[in-house]
Amino acid sequence: MRRRESALAELFVTAEQETHEETRSLLKAATDPVFRHALSQASPALLDELLRLELAGQSKLRRRTAIGLTKFVSRAATKTSPYSTFTATAAGAWAAGTGPLFSSSGRHELRCVLELDRMVLEQTVNSLLAEGMPSNALRIRPNPSLNELDGRYTFLGRRPAEPLVAIRASREVRECLRIVGDGCTVEHLHSTLAARTPQRSAAVRFCEQLVRMGVLEYESPVPDQSERPLDDLIRFLGTTDSDRRRKVIPLLESLRATLRQDPSPTAVAPYREQQRVISSLVADIGQELGLDWPKADVLRKVAFHENAVRVGGDISCSSSHWRPVLDDLDVLRRWLALHDRMLPVRVAYTAYVGHRFGAGASVPFLALHEAVQADLARDDANCPSWLRPLRPFLQLSNPVPADELERSPVPSLSRLHRLRRESLETVLTADRQEDGVLHADPAVLTELSSQWPDWVRTPGSIACYLQPYTVNGELKAVVNTISGGWGKGRARWSRLLDQAGGRLHDVPRTDDDVHAPLLAEMSGTFGVSVNLRRAVAPYELDYPYTTSTRPDDERIPLNDLLVRHMPSGATIELWSRSKGRRVQPAHLGMMADPLLPPAARLLFAAFGQSYLLHPSLSLLKPREAVESSDVAFQPRIEVGRAVVQRAEWSAPIACVPQERAGEPDGAYLLRLAEWLRAHQIPRRCFVRLYATDGDWVSRVFVKSRKPMFLDFASLSMVAVFRNMTKEFSGRVGFEEALPDPSDPSPFECDGPRVAEFVVELTADGS
Repeated sequence: MRRRESALAELFVTAEQETHEETRSLLKAATDPVFRHALSQASPALLDELLRLELAGQSKLRRRTAIGLTKFVSRAATKTSPYSTFTATAAGAWAAGTGPLFSSSGRHELRCVLELDRMVLEQTVNSLLAEGMPSNALRIRPNPSLNELDGRYTFLGRRPAEPLVAIRASREVRECLRIVGDGCTVEHLHSTLAARTPQRSAAVRFCEQLVRMGVLEYESPVPDQSERPLDDLIRFLGTTDSDRRRKVIPLLESLRATLRQDPSPTAVAPYREQQRVISSLVADIGQELGLDWPKADVLRKVAFHENAVRVGGDISCSSSHWRPVLDDLDVLRRWLALHDRMLPVRVAYTAYVGHRFGAGASVPFLALHEAVQADLARDDANCPSWLRPLRPFLQLSNPVPADELERSPVPSLSRLHRLRRESLETVLTADRQEDGVLHADPAVLTELSSQWPDWVRTPGSIACYLQPYTVNGELKAVVNTISGGWGKGRARWSRLLDQAGGRLHDVPRTDDDVHAPLLAEMSGTFGVSVNLRRAVAPYELDYPYTTSTRPDDERIPLNDLLVRHMPSGATIELWSRSKGRRVQPAHLGMMADPLLPPAARLLFAAFGQSYLLHPSLSLLKPREAVESSDVAFQPRIEVGRAVVQRAEWSAPIACVPQERAGEPDGAYLLRLAEWLRAHQIPRRCFVRLYATDGDWVSRVFVKSRKPMFLDFASLSMVAVFRNMTKEFSGRVGFEEALPDPSDPSPFECDGPRVAEFVVELTADGS
């Protein structure tokens, strides 16, 4: 007993010493100017505290400060999320031949790109447009969702509710639409009406009413994907005669000039002043326009965004070295088609269209949207027997429970459940070798996927987010995420690199195969900055209340889309009336699918391509493991050279050691270490917190679900863990650190880096 007490006392002393040493290391890391630059945007209050301590010559951190600094140092060292300046994005290319696995030539320069928040910009523009009479130079057009059927016009109303609106197709409305045509200026519309009626003011008011209803819409003077949005806005305001509009021009000009200043990633003080000026100008603009915006110190976090990119060098990967990994990823492209979370939705919508409109029917997309909304609003008592089992899959607000698919009386849905069960059993019963890893044979999965019905459509393009590593010289890759491809991600980073003076190797926008569907990306940003991107698809879906610069022959309005029920009854397809071709819609912005407007959400759920593999989707985790009342272990799963699931230990928070009141750090460290060792949980791992309460959107998007790298031999990181789990009531996941951030990496660019590669694969092998 005395020996244990002596050992504990020695442990506590050692813990105290190591805490001081770690604090010195943290403070040293915090002196890096690039780190400080990133911290000034991510947590200005923390940077203020660190600068105050530095000025006072103090080295003792408050507990909260130490925890915050540890989290950001861990994030900067290990996370690969591109949405901050802790991580930089660079362009890469494939190199033919048997060159090095990874090579970098030339000098890479780190640059930062500032973007005014799209919601801030849209609210500014909308406020200015709402002032008085519309400018004569403003363009006006019909709502691109406008459909005429049975003597009425139906169209989508304004977001966020985006109601379905129907009005009578009166002579006056028809005449206005005829004058507007595909689009005209406000001056042309008003002058034409004035020439036909002595009551010009009444005609103008009627047009304004049509705009308020949504029959007509103003084209924004700032196109959604404008690369110089403030230039566009200032130019437009210069053509107006409104004093209030002109009064805001000097503020916008100052904001434009400040945003254009190139923020050096190593000059922290000038950048902080730039941040202050930007947020103050945005606050002044909001005040001038009477917008309900917070004060400048709050706007500093949301008014603009910064992204870091590397330009000036060439990064390349040997295609021959990567070919085995790419082949295994192509196997996953085919196999994961069955497990697409939206496949049950597509199957249900196929059955729905057949029942509601008839086998082989062809109906406007908006008619489908309208019918679905009406059928979802029915009382159960008024629900026909064929509709009742489909309704859980037609609504897109909540994921359908797995057992709903299992017990479905719809033959295709119950068959899908059986196919998925057999497919997962094939993987989960694969060979487990001495290393404890499940090794699934790619050839077995290829054979399995070749037997699936035609309605399991293999995606034509996917984007794979990978962390490569080597084992005895052999390249492997951990798959973090697989999303739809067609340029998703690539379009966003291409825009950022262009703005920084770099270049992403372009993939030409071609439409050569007349038998292939037309690839059409969704127009608009929907007020979200991560939807800003370059156009990469040959066509664009023209969505209501968005403004594009693409030529008319590249735009497919929403009212041009038909939903066709195929004669086989196995699938439905999206069809363009004007082009006479099938359409493949693509959401190429980085906004999460569930946050899209309702009609867009339906469009992509029924016809698009969603995530095939994502950390929030428990594809390979049996329900009993996710719901276990004790510690549950899930082994690493590999398909050839691709790791599709890291090893993970998860447990309800009640099973995880919690801090006790007044307990010394050393005592808690000892208890935690004993618990980790008892369950063979690695000392170095990524920790996730899985919430079990709240709606599914909040559970998926809560920040605690994001992985935090922790080394439980570090008291600073143990303190972070204690803080993370304090008052938490869900489930804690411990995921193996693969690849380990400290392992030597062949992928170096001006020093060791934690890197994630985004590789796009298409059906033609490119």
